[in-house]
Amino acid sequence: MRILDLSPDQRPRERLLAGHGEGLSEAELLALLWGNGQKGKNAVELAQELLTRTGGLSGLMHQGLQDWMDQLGIGPAKACQLWAAQELCRRSQRTTVKPRINSPKVAGAYLMPRCQGYTEERFGLLALNAKGDLLAERILSQGTATATLISPREFFREALRYGATTALAYHNHPSGDPTPSREDIQLTRRLQAAGESLGVPLADHLILGQERYHSFRAAEGWDQRP
Repeated sequence: MRILDLSPDQRPRERLLAGHGEGLSEAELLALLWGNGQKGKNAVELAQELLTRTGGLSGLMHQGLQDWMDQLGIGPAKACQLWAAQELCRRSQRTTVKPRINSPKVAGAYLMPRCQGYTEERFGLLALNAKGDLLAERILSQGTATATLISPREFFREALRYGATTALAYHNHPSGDPTPSREDIQLTRRLQAAGESLGVPLADHLILGQERYHSFRAAEGWDQRP
């Protein structure tokens, strides 16, 4: 294939088709997604303005559909296109091979991409066997931007439903800061107690932020306890 030597002022689509896609800026990639601008701005100008306002691509994608429309003034059609791209990215991180969740590091690597971009708290379960093989994954509760509700009874009922011998709890903090709250700590203690009484120990409780996570198992040294 013959690659044309295009100047950087040509449109993103032309540059992409000529084999220069990797050199496109984030604003130009967004412009490709949207196709045209609005309010007197072309698509690249619009995208660059939004990236500047949100602190870059990470800041933009950390927000959600309603935020894009209400706070940034993105029209419904473009907001839906952006959400679709975000969801495709999340789904691309999902593997059809069920992993073995046998450490906080593996759990964090598995869960972080799956929860990026959520603007409300979601509380989930990984049902595991004794070796840490993933039997099932469920979102059990969806809350507000600051809280979600779940009870140990609901959590372990679902874990037992899938024949789990151990269960891992996780939820996201839409603020991006995974520091556990007092409620998070209290819930972890209740889940631990319930798991012990049922013979299905809590493998961990992970709180997922924007770029990092908090593991109660790692932070509290569960593996070093006598």
